[in-house]
Amino acid sequence: MLRMSLDVVVLRLREEQIELLLERRDRPPCLDALQLPALRIDEGRDRDLESALDRLLQEWGLGNSYREQVCSLGSRDRDPRGWSTTLVYLSLVSPTTELARGRWYPLQSLPTLRLAFDHVQLIARALERLRVKSRYSTLPVHLLGEEFTLSELQRAYEIILQTPMNTAAFRKRIHRADILCDTGRKRTGKQRPAILYRIESPCCVMFDQVMNGAEG
Repeated sequence: MLRMSLDVVVLRLREEQIELLLERRDRPPCLDALQLPALRIDEGRDRDLESALDRLLQEWGLGNSYREQVCSLGSRDRDPRGWSTTLVYLSLVSPTTELARGRWYPLQSLPTLRLAFDHVQLIARALERLRVKSRYSTLPVHLLGEEFTLSELQRAYEIILQTPMNTAAFRKRIHRADILCDTGRKRTGKQRPAILYRIESPCCVMFDQVMNGAEG
């Protein structure tokens, strides 16, 4: 019997590091290995892919998270129980999201973890999507909280792309994308007060040019 499932690579940005959501399997195959949030599609319950994805994310407490499909993979080798196909999604959540299950693991610890099935490959595909798309879109904004400063948004890009940004050029690019709304409030602290923004639209907006690190 052909197995059709959804696997979701869920990421958050907390304390300047990207973290990955995983849980430990309590049954074979791959007993005690860590796995991504996953769901086998139920023909009786799931009207379409979107409803199946909604069901999965609700089970993990991630119902309002940003999500997009990354790729589909299938082979006779990815699951010892037989031929299987999965649709891989990327989901980005705020650092304060409360989980219903699973726990967060720093992305830098990934090489030391034992992952189930082909989940290392699935994670690599999703991370590549995040890095590539962050160069030409507003995707990283979905890793921030409900309100954030432009400096915090710039730092999110720098962490994902692993390169510093030219602040003036970055801010010009973000303002031109027209996705932010000034909340009228400011964040105060050791630095001078900074305007707090929120997302005007949940959509991912494409830039007219690719980000080029410190050169803008």
